[in-house]
Amino acid sequence: MECVPCVRNVRFRALQKALLCLCFITFLLLFVINREQILQRVAHSFPAINPSYYELTVVLGNLEDTRRHTFAPNKSLKVATQESEIPIKSNKETKVLPVLTNKRTEQLESAKHSKTNTKPPTVTAKASRITSNHSRIIKSPNVPRNSSGIIESSRVTKENSEKAREISTTFSYLGDAYGWDNTYLNSSCPNRTREKLRSDTFNGTFVKDIPILQWKKHAILSEYQRLKRYLGTYGWKGVTWQVLNETLNLLNSSHSGYLFDTWKGHSPCVRCAVVGNGGILNNSGMGAEIDGHDYVFRVNGAITEGHENDVGKRTSFFFFSTNTLFNSLYAYKKYGFHKIPHSQETRFLLLPDHDRDYLLVRAALTNSVIDRGRDKGKRPSNYFGSNLTTEHFKILHPDFMRYLRNRYLWDPIINTKNRDIYRPTTGASMLLLAVHTCDQVSAYGFITPNYKTFSDHYYDKAFKKIIFYANHSFLREMRLWQKLHNAGVIKLYMRD
Repeated sequence: MECVPCVRNVRFRALQKALLCLCFITFLLLFVINREQILQRVAHSFPAINPSYYELTVVLGNLEDTRRHTFAPNKSLKVATQESEIPIKSNKETKVLPVLTNKRTEQLESAKHSKTNTKPPTVTAKASRITSNHSRIIKSPNVPRNSSGIIESSRVTKENSEKAREISTTFSYLGDAYGWDNTYLNSSCPNRTREKLRSDTFNGTFVKDIPILQWKKHAILSEYQRLKRYLGTYGWKGVTWQVLNETLNLLNSSHSGYLFDTWKGHSPCVRCAVVGNGGILNNSGMGAEIDGHDYVFRVNGAITEGHENDVGKRTSFFFFSTNTLFNSLYAYKKYGFHKIPHSQETRFLLLPDHDRDYLLVRAALTNSVIDRGRDKGKRPSNYFGSNLTTEHFKILHPDFMRYLRNRYLWDPIINTKNRDIYRPTTGASMLLLAVHTCDQVSAYGFITPNYKTFSDHYYDKAFKKIIFYANHSFLREMRLWQKLHNAGVIKLYMRD
């Protein structure tokens, strides 16, 4: 009679264990299905970057532009229409670095001053000369120089001090010193985009001879020593001299340093359409207008098939990083992005942020497989096609990317411990590249002040709101696009 309760006890425990296992499995399934929403909610309480200004989220898989950074909604958002000059001071030199600001940002920065340093950057590294005859150091045009071109110390005037905040902290990692390239200085176009950047509206932000592309002439040890200090897209840190040298020496044609090597000179002005993937293009009917330009730029998950009426079908330049390329092929496969858009006119514009980008180009131009790293065993010809020549690939120069960050898209996150995750989006880099190379630029599919009206992408099958992540600053980029449009630098497509 005593064994009956024992049997019942054993059965109860077995049932209890089974239920617990079932609950655990269910929990795992729910977490896998809803992991993005869960991580976003958890991340809302993360305090690293000015909590009232950013809602820092986890950047899953470092998806860069295929996933975005979360910003707190700013109901009082105003488009920035002017820049401030930030006097930058050190024991050895003083310089003025223009940055884009808006009133709301300044209020937030002032309120948080005691907790987080959100002041614009200061560069106090000594000016150095590049020994190669291909390059020289370029610094802010507001800084006095001596006869040898080296920046001299200058005094911060009372007027400048009243205009902006004075900064004494050293931020040598910004590297606001650049090489020199005169490739795009001359043009017979009477109404050129670059000339408008010299106006008072941009107050010295523009550097006319900034290096834009890197190729064989930059494979110099002195350049490597200069740029290996900067991480990711801003330099060559993490890229060995062997890999860099071998890759850049494959880009050995004069066309490797010039974007428009196929230009036939039909008119005095090179007209470019720069196409983002924003939902504003859905049912826009802008396809024919886009294709009517001399060159058409596209980025990442650029799906044209089935959307020709809205976005056109030509692709002159496909802009990507190795990371965003493979992430786009994975994330947007369900929307129809199965392969990179390319035709006889297509050139591939690479935004390097890791050694894997140089390894990919090296393998592509030698018709081989990638021999190391996370992409080991992949054959680039499967993505870009066969019979690739030197002219097919163009690689952005790291000086250009630091220039974009320091002069056009500086963000308070740069003064925090999370600075290394921040860079301009791939789309923003593409548009600003066009602004610095084309004679006339029209931009389509980029974020506008009424972005909440439109889905994230033009090819979304159902409405999908834009999610922002802290590794980019979409709202800052939005304000810049408005400023460039209002100044006549670009023609930005907008609608209600």
